Amino acid sequence: MRSQFVHCGQPLPHPPGKSPFHIKGEFYRQLADVVAYHDMKSEGALTRILERDGLRAFATQPFLSSAMYDVLPLPRIVMAVAEARGRDVIEMTMKMGQAAVEAQMKGVYARFLTNLTPGRFGQRFDQVINHFYDFAPLTAAAEGPHGARIVRKGMPLCIAEWWAVVTIPFVKVPLEANGAREVAVEWRPTPAGIQQATPMGDVVCDVKWAAAEVPASPGPRYR
Repeated sequence: MRSQFVHCGQPLPHPPGKSPFHIKGEFYRQLADVVAYHDMKSEGALTRILERDGLRAFATQPFLSSAMYDVLPLPRIVMAVAEARGRDVIEMTMKMGQAAVEAQMKGVYARFLTNLTPGRFGQRFDQVINHFYDFAPLTAAAEGPHGARIVRKGMPLCIAEWWAVVTIPFVKVPLEANGAREVAVEWRPTPAGIQQATPMGDVVCDVKWAAAEVPASPGPRYR
């Protein structure tokens, strides 16, 4: 059972709320519901962990859906939830990503996600992810008829694993909804120096899928 993400063993390189790397507040609004639920279930243990880690004030502030907020505390808050509940942080993050994409496919971002067909994935996926962040623009390109490569250069390493894990459902769910089968995502980070006092890396994700099954022809009918 994993309790923390890779590259998250050190203090944040910026105080919570002060880094230049941001994410849409919609994700923090969803996380606030998760925090409230698990704090109740843990009888306040989550609040105590957030206080211990200097995250309570940031995590409990009101968030606006369309505003941008410091993304670096987000994986640490998820780690705090996993610690308070004795859960595996990777498994919990995957479930959070699944819930998030399912909600977004019915919400304001539905038009981005429902159009992620296998044939359009390489041309459209960047529009989805780049809408949520204000740094490290994502590029995506087709790799043959049943695959794509996703690249984000200039990613803070302390969020790289969280981002990759939470983003996998944003790849798999729309593709599978559009007929792709056996969708698989493999990711790897490469350190890329220091930027604005933050260790950085480049993240590459390789996506592969099997083509949708074509129903067999019923053949000719004879009288």
